Amino acid sequence: MSATHTTATEDAEGGTDTLPSREILTRLNAAYAQDILEMISTEAKPAREIAVECGASRATVYRRLNSLKEAGLVETEMQYDGNGNHRTVFETNFESLALEMTVDGLTVTFSGAGGGHSSTGSRPSAAGD
Repeated sequence: MSATHTTATEDAEGGTDTLPSREILTRLNAAYAQDILEMISTEAKPAREIAVECGASRATVYRRLNSLKEAGLVETEMQYDGNGNHRTVFETNFESLALEMTVDGLTVTFSGAGGGHSSTGSRPSAAGD
């Protein structure tokens, strides 16, 4: 018997959303995703700056940021300057991310700095297990 387990994460509207570990890993494996997370792990940055630093188009950076935000790994904030201008900046929503593979399945856990989420996906057992 196969089962997929997920843990709910709260979205901006106060509702909950679930994302299996495999989906989180897929998003982390996308081109530039890990570089982007590294860049915004210590300092919130706008997409334009991220694009320049990692050498990707802004469209690609926005796609990755939105995907990582849906996974609960990135959050946004509005920054204002003295002239009233504003821009959206992105930062990671966790301090650590762990991947664990057990007989029960794959678990991705991220915690700290607003994180504290876990997502688990189980694989079907092989015949004779």
